[in-house]
Amino acid sequence: MNYHQRLCKVIDYIGQHLDEEISLEKLSDIFCISKFHFHRLFTAFTGLSLQQYIRWLRLKRAAHQLMIDKDQPIINIAINAGFESHEAFSRVFKKMCGISPSQFRQGVDLAYWEQQPYCLPKQRKIEMKVEVRNINKTRLAVIEHRGDPRLVTDSVNKLVAWAKAQAISLKPKPGDAFGFGYDDPNTTEPAKFRFDLGFKIPENFKLDQGVVIEKYLPAGRYAVAMHKGSHNNLGDTIYPMYRDWLPKSGEEAGDLPCVFCYYNFEHEVAETELLTECWILLK
Repeated sequence: MNYHQRLCKVIDYIGQHLDEEISLEKLSDIFCISKFHFHRLFTAFTGLSLQQYIRWLRLKRAAHQLMIDKDQPIINIAINAGFESHEAFSRVFKKMCGISPSQFRQGVDLAYWEQQPYCLPKQRKIEMKVEVRNINKTRLAVIEHRGDPRLVTDSVNKLVAWAKAQAISLKPKPGDAFGFGYDDPNTTEPAKFRFDLGFKIPENFKLDQGVVIEKYLPAGRYAVAMHKGSHNNLGDTIYPMYRDWLPKSGEEAGDLPCVFCYYNFEHEVAETELLTECWILLK
């Protein structure tokens, strides 16, 4: 196992234990190197110290919590990020992105947090695991985002606020939240970008359509591959599905945009632990 592979194992471990005390001895064991050398190697690969990297992951998750859990007191988010006080959290947060947590919550701009200050090695090439799965027709509550992809978060907040205002709990279970990617944000003009966000709702739930509307995920056969890691890197999974797997499989894509099925979110876990399935409807 080479150094890049070892470091990927260390990164996975950190993301999985972000809320725990992470010992240098444990990480050194995973990397299979003396703890006296681990810090130097970690910094050489990432450009950050171990503590800087862990703090970045916790702060980025906190930024998403500020954005999504608007009713959550900032002190709770600060403690969850490993800080002992609101003041200490605010000081470091502002130093990182230039504005305080309360200011960030008022006017969300995730641009800073999407520019990772480290340079982890690219994942080693792993053969894509794609399965063909039969999916039932699923009723969804959907908000249609149209326009600048950087503002998708605003649409997420509207959907979350709508769900919280309902008489019954509509919080989706893992695998019951979806995104429909009509356009590639990397190649589409911001004004023309389209993306639907939705989650499963009961068939007997009365939905008074307004900003949130009813749509259905169609039943059918879907090619499914799991993506682990940042949503910014979903192309690392979806493009090989189209480019490599689909032509070799003998299958053809159906008339539906690429679907993303979310098992967790940035405000819940470290970005390295995000789990998102990429679905392609098949004819």
